[in-house]
Amino acid sequence: MSPRAPLAIAVAATLAGPAVGARAAAPIYGVTLDRVAHPERLASALAALPERPTTRVYFDTREPASYYRPALTRIHAVSGVMGELVDSSQEQAVSTEALTARVHEYLRTLTGLVDIWEVGNEVNGNWTGPYETVAAKLAGAYEVVHATGGQTALTLYANAFGAEHCGDGEAELTPVEFTERYVPAPVADGLDYVLLSYYPTQCGGRLPGTAEVAAQFEALHLLYPNARVGFGEVGLPHPASGHTLAEAEAIMRWAYSLSPALPYYVGGCFWWYGYQDVLKPNARLATAFDEALADEASALGG
Repeated sequence: MSPRAPLAIAVAATLAGPAVGARAAAPIYGVTLDRVAHPERLASALAALPERPTTRVYFDTREPASYYRPALTRIHAVSGVMGELVDSSQEQAVSTEALTARVHEYLRTLTGLVDIWEVGNEVNGNWTGPYETVAAKLAGAYEVVHATGGQTALTLYANAFGAEHCGDGEAELTPVEFTERYVPAPVADGLDYVLLSYYPTQCGGRLPGTAEVAAQFEALHLLYPNARVGFGEVGLPHPASGHTLAEAEAIMRWAYSLSPALPYYVGGCFWWYGYQDVLKPNARLATAFDEALADEASALGG
């Protein structure tokens, strides 16, 4: 999750089916929730979407794995599940040793209910702590999940779509720079998904064109040759309001309709405030989101 947005329990609807290799990509239909309360209501809303999702759950470091099991049992019945083991906003609060123990706990408790494990979130963001420490946590989480045969995903913070990285200047590494310096080769070669988190309002409102998006993902694919690529988070730093509704709709249309013509591109987008904006009763963006998923299916052949 973006550090400029409030801390939340993130859930995002994503994958349409099981992994079958980087060049046989199925579209990912993403939506983010900030809560797992009322799981029956959530499951019903997810099941009603025009495309079958997988739900990406941000696992709050303050909660044990058992907290999520009842909700995931219901959600997994209507969608796949992707679990975010630690959000970037909580990265510095968890030591390398504590994260390793956490990964073991979540695997013991939730295996069978989580299809993809997100082992790092916005790891190149300069708010996450020393890059060496962040890289050690990423590698450790990957190794634990990989040893069990689980699928893994990494989310990088997209700060290279504009001047001065769209973030905090050159001191904040781009996804490519972080990868080249800090991601071990076995991890880069073994990851199943590599995703970008992009909040246009943090980049002067830029909605990059298809060619620019394709160039970013082509560069990542050279570094992660066996991974599918896509967007892992997109949206606004706050739920849509009457004042930001038009902007939110424009970002949603842009993200979900992208078609960079790369066989390993899966879409995704994982709209961050999906509960407030999309899934709760009378949500402001419910209709726009249904249309966005239809656009994505058309663009990516879903």
